[in-house]
Amino acid sequence: MPLIKNEIPILEYDTETQAVLMPGHTGNYRFTERAVLLFMEPEIDAYASAHHCRITGTFECVTKTFHAYQTKRGGREITFLQVPLGGSGAVQIMEQVIAAGAGKIIAAGCCGALEEGTEGDFFIPTAALRQEGTSYHYLPPAREVELCEEAILAIERALTAAGLPFRRCRTWTTDGFYRETKEMVLYRKNEGYSVVEMECASMAACAKMRGVTFGQLLFTADSLANVEKHDGRNWGNGTFAAAMELALDAAALL
Repeated sequence: MPLIKNEIPILEYDTETQAVLMPGHTGNYRFTERAVLLFMEPEIDAYASAHHCRITGTFECVTKTFHAYQTKRGGREITFLQVPLGGSGAVQIMEQVIAAGAGKIIAAGCCGALEEGTEGDFFIPTAALRQEGTSYHYLPPAREVELCEEAILAIERALTAAGLPFRRCRTWTTDGFYRETKEMVLYRKNEGYSVVEMECASMAACAKMRGVTFGQLLFTADSLANVEKHDGRNWGNGTFAAAMELALDAAALL
């Protein structure tokens, strides 16, 4: 199919999967089939140091350098690394990981709660609202993108094995961190979205276009449940390490 044009640029879409600049140009890396993408840094460094994980790839961005590590979990070799905040940055690294051989990917990070609950509650998104930009470069325009059931079940199995409660949910992906207005939050809550974050729709869309398996584990940090007063709580800082371990377990189960 040709380029689909539209008066509104974000709604334009090209079905061609080959681009002028393709992922894989930064290094001739070969990663494991299973990969874990993490929105955290100290926890990655601590795990890599404690388990003597070797660096298997390096991605240099303008702002920092991201190292890919390899570990063994449940008898499976798994690549894991930090990815940047926001859909665009996260997908840029995700593309490189896929180009290097990953075909089964689990991501883990925090989110904002739109419902009453406890900080550190675990959620598994089944669909993500596409109120960001990156997903529109990977899939035709649509309101949501669905996540892979195989990956969802792997995450559920990891949480169940750990004896931890969780919920499936629909998540609101936005790239306007400071544009979560009172009316918009109420609108999303009324539509049935339980949490809000900045990457899920982007990564799910990339995974679908590239034909790889993808799922995401989310845990609540701040709360927007009360639109009259934002509650930062502790920004989920007590849950990052546990989420990383669970993501590794889920990847091993894929």
